[in-house]
Amino acid sequence: MIRRRTPHPNADSLGPTARSCSKEATMSVISNTPRQEDDRTGNRGGTGRVISLGEVAADIMISVGQLPHPGGFSFADRNYMTVGGSYGTLQAAARLGVESQHAGVIGNGPWATMIRMAMERDGITHIGQDRLDEDSGFRVIVGDGGTRKTVIVSYGAEAHGEADAFDMIEPAPGDVVQISGNTLVNRTASAVYAFLRRTDAHWADYGDGLGGSEGDRHHLLADETAALGVKPGGAETDGHMSEAEQSDVERPPRRPFHLVFNPMGMSGHLNDSLLETLILARPIWSCNKEEARMLAHRLGVAITEPEPITVNGSTDAAMPELCDGLGAVLDAPLIVRTGATGAWLWEPGDDGDADGSSLMHIEGYATKALHTQSAGRCHTGALCAMLARGANLEDAVELANAATSIAVSRANEGSGAPECPTMEEAMALVAG
Repeated sequence: MIRRRTPHPNADSLGPTARSCSKEATMSVISNTPRQEDDRTGNRGGTGRVISLGEVAADIMISVGQLPHPGGFSFADRNYMTVGGSYGTLQAAARLGVESQHAGVIGNGPWATMIRMAMERDGITHIGQDRLDEDSGFRVIVGDGGTRKTVIVSYGAEAHGEADAFDMIEPAPGDVVQISGNTLVNRTASAVYAFLRRTDAHWADYGDGLGGSEGDRHHLLADETAALGVKPGGAETDGHMSEAEQSDVERPPRRPFHLVFNPMGMSGHLNDSLLETLILARPIWSCNKEEARMLAHRLGVAITEPEPITVNGSTDAAMPELCDGLGAVLDAPLIVRTGATGAWLWEPGDDGDADGSSLMHIEGYATKALHTQSAGRCHTGALCAMLARGANLEDAVELANAATSIAVSRANEGSGAPECPTMEEAMALVAG
């Protein structure tokens, strides 16, 4: 099927409601995806897996009428315990029928037991390390009726992974690996750093170019490059490369799996080396507008301040400038979520050609929001699920917008968290 895209050579040429995806194309991708049912959970499908390297911890949610002053006292109106962190992303992907696996560290204790029980309930598999010497951590989230919440974090096993914590993770072709910014501000960041360098041919100085924490060569990229007659630099060769051929190499071979990164507002806290490694890995960046602007400031992208707002309260006029500027620096697909209005998708041109980049606005679906927490994890989980099913980015964002619209109309009675729908429910909204 021929799909209409909106090329975007400059910000002024973009129409405000340029829709990127056809509903027929999205439905075709979903309906043509082979399904593989699991006898135990009935919750498996698609050709790839969603693997999260993010942290999973317990959330203790407390609602008070007003936060007390330091040393003061306040009564809680209600409280609720749930599983948070990257769990919402995995839960969304599982509900959309895709095999979901958690690669992070889980501890030993009451919080870890709570996490394991939730994974058992939602059909999520833990493939990461287990620690017997400490429990998983927790977060205390205090709401006072306003739009912001006070968060107190107590780190546990999930934040104390060593550099080899992800060495056993070998994504297969078609898998989707999700990384959260929350994992990059504690000790487990060293494991993410090792994983990125192990699976990215940019780092020719690290374990024969594709090694892990101990220099082991990543067999997926090694097999792929050998089959193509390609050296880690990216040029076709019979085993020898001239200096001229080496100088023409611009990009390493593409990894055989998708990599999705959510900054989660943590871009200002990442050290330069880790941020450089992330940018060179060229993942799919998925963030909300505030996170995108924070990242733009960190990378020195020139954007208008304060953010332009039209008389009807819309900030869409500022999005082309933000997406073009940030996308050009990242040189990788960029998704910026804008709530009820949908999302913006920036993609680089072939071989990183900035002049061939495209920007499109993928509209959202009108709904009445009942949730009290961010729906970003649901959107990311749906995005990853669609990529694992073989969809392209436009179709994946289209379905993620629909799933998120349904999710925010359903608030968990206790936690107030958005409830991600099934694939059939999301498909029905897209079709309708």
